[in-house]
Amino acid sequence: METAINLCRAGESVKGTAKKYGLAYATLYRHVKIGVASPQLGRFRPVLTEDQETELVNYLKDIDAVFFSLTRDEFMSLAFDYAHYNKLQYPESWSKNKKAGDWLQRFLSRHTNLTLRIPESTSVARAKGFNRREVCHFYENLKSAIEKNNIEASRLYNMDETGISTTSNKPPKVLSVKGKRQVGVIASAERGQLTTVIGCCNAAGSFLPPFLIFVRKKMQPRLLDGSPPGTQGTCTPNSWTSSEVFLNWLHFFVEQVRPTADKKVFLLLDNHESHK
Repeated sequence: METAINLCRAGESVKGTAKKYGLAYATLYRHVKIGVASPQLGRFRPVLTEDQETELVNYLKDIDAVFFSLTRDEFMSLAFDYAHYNKLQYPESWSKNKKAGDWLQRFLSRHTNLTLRIPESTSVARAKGFNRREVCHFYENLKSAIEKNNIEASRLYNMDETGISTTSNKPPKVLSVKGKRQVGVIASAERGQLTTVIGCCNAAGSFLPPFLIFVRKKMQPRLLDGSPPGTQGTCTPNSWTSSEVFLNWLHFFVEQVRPTADKKVFLLLDNHESHK
């Protein structure tokens, strides 16, 4: 309230400030006029103190940093548990639903560095390996190998797989810090029927035709109808890449790139067990 009063006295709109901080317009107008911040604001009396809200904000930031961000409902449930555990006074609707109700909107208006974002599924292995030490070590090794073998951009390739699901698995929005470039949540497993696509391109921007893996027992040429020229495909019981499939793709890669002893190519790939 004191912050809102100071903003209004500095020239900010009372109506806009009241909306921003989740305050009643009449209440804020009255306090701006008399210049005093009352500790209680009628039915808008805050449930948590500033220190308690700061504790929740810090918790959100900590778990967001390790890819375990909370959804809107999960955080409202957490706020209720926090208030109940600390024996705070909260609306009866909180007890009925075991959630903090419309409190979240006012909470976010007070902590504008937080927002709801749509996350990207992130595997545990990727989350553990993506840190400054490992990334620097990777690029040091890459630079050394490129210089040693005199690899040009057109002969530096990277391959990876991605799954195209027949069902939509759009993740729910989670609370994260504004401005963060990537928001992730730990994904326990792939769901739905997938078609795996193995893609490969070089550092100069040239792409190889895709390699598709279907969920079938036997490959049918018609499965490639409408695909880009040069596309090849195979089938597995679950559309996942296996050692045998990767070896087939490696032959496909060699046919497309045609490396020689005098003209070597460099292929980057992840450490999936099928690639070993």
